[in-house]
Amino acid sequence: MATRTFNPYPIIGTQLTDGMEAISKSLKATSTVDDLADAIYKYIQPIYYPAPVSTQVQIEIKSVVYNVINAYNNQILQGYDDEQMIIIGMMLGPTTTDKTPINSLDMWFENIEDNISEAGLSLEDQMPLLLAIEVEKTIYNYWITKVATPGNWSKFFQPQTGLNYANIPFWVEACTEGALIGGNASDKGLIAPTTDIVSVDIVSALIGALAIGAGKVIFKWVPRIQPIQLSMETPDGLVIGGYSLAMQGGNIQALGTKTNKKDCIVVNNCDGGNCNYGCNRL
Repeated sequence: MATRTFNPYPIIGTQLTDGMEAISKSLKATSTVDDLADAIYKYIQPIYYPAPVSTQVQIEIKSVVYNVINAYNNQILQGYDDEQMIIIGMMLGPTTTDKTPINSLDMWFENIEDNISEAGLSLEDQMPLLLAIEVEKTIYNYWITKVATPGNWSKFFQPQTGLNYANIPFWVEACTEGALIGGNASDKGLIAPTTDIVSVDIVSALIGALAIGAGKVIFKWVPRIQPIQLSMETPDGLVIGGYSLAMQGGNIQALGTKTNKKDCIVVNNCDGGNCNYGCNRL
């Protein structure tokens, strides 16, 4: 009998919800982004960097928060190849935000998770995607619960419950994007390794999820319009972190990917069940 896909990072889901609770408890309606960075540092430090803690560690942890926020607001999602971007497009695309009933999103996320291990990706390439989908599943269930019983989040919510419920897909998407930005920010991560590079990616993904997952709700961030969005037509498509994914008739076009840079449109033509990758120069 076939077994389901096992996500190796369930503890990140627990740490995410605990961190969101800590942030909502410590911040006020008048709090600033610096306050958010302080709250995330105070939560992350004892878990991953036991005392005594150097000034360098404090600077590095907070720098992840600010770097991820800057990347989110400027739509920068880098370091992923074409195959990974297709799955990321499922996590952050219109099926998540527009085309699936909010009370059915959990089934969509489980479907994505199951397909990550079947996409032919290496274990290394699967890692940030599995981290992100664990974040996506967890934060979805968290917001479903919090909309019903806000607790400390009430000071950041809209007065009408229906508006908060309608915002869940966008809050979920933002938190997931934060995890993706943090989890694959660079070859060396954003924090100096304490054990090995894998742990750095995991910590950065968690920090990114907390920073954008909480910040989106508290500060109501809307990412800036990017030049590629003004210069390229992508009917029925989406833009993820400066990448434009246009989906028409079974074709997925990733503009400006890691492999082909900004002067190439990578076309994945899946019409008729045959997928062929090619590069059309702009």
